[in-house]
Amino acid sequence: MFQYRIIPLIFACASPVFADHRSNSVKHTQYARVTQVQAVYERVAFNAPIEQCWEETVSHHGSSSAPIFGAIIGGALGNELGHHKSNKRVGTVVGAVLGATVASDISRRRGSNHYETIERCEIQQHREWRDEVVGYDVSYRYQGEIYHTRLPYNPGEEIEIEVKVTPRG
Repeated sequence: MFQYRIIPLIFACASPVFADHRSNSVKHTQYARVTQVQAVYERVAFNAPIEQCWEETVSHHGSSSAPIFGAIIGGALGNELGHHKSNKRVGTVVGAVLGATVASDISRRRGSNHYETIERCEIQQHREWRDEVVGYDVSYRYQGEIYHTRLPYNPGEEIEIEVKVTPRG
């Protein structure tokens, strides 16, 4: 029964010893000489906008105002040609109808469509590829030993390292 009380006591006393041993480790910042740097590339896709333009002929169906002007002019002429009041009214109506008909016929012969060449453009996405640097494989020498690491930047001639010193025991 005495043994069972001593074992927990030994573990309880030993814990601070191990904790002190770990807390004795010290970290130092030092510099090591870089021996080699190799860029690491990754192929990356991206979309490049490209403007595509072309010429296109379009038709404009314009509404001509010629029949309206023809009716006005024809009505005025018919009104002037009529001698009596009733003749003037009939002349105005007949002149307006004839003027509108003649003007509409002339407009149709000339063609009411108007054609125009315009430039149209649209933006299209074109997939392209490029190699991008994603990091650097670095070799460095510290106390005669060669070490390797990958960094997101080129360290130059020296690399800052952290040295952890822990007592043996």
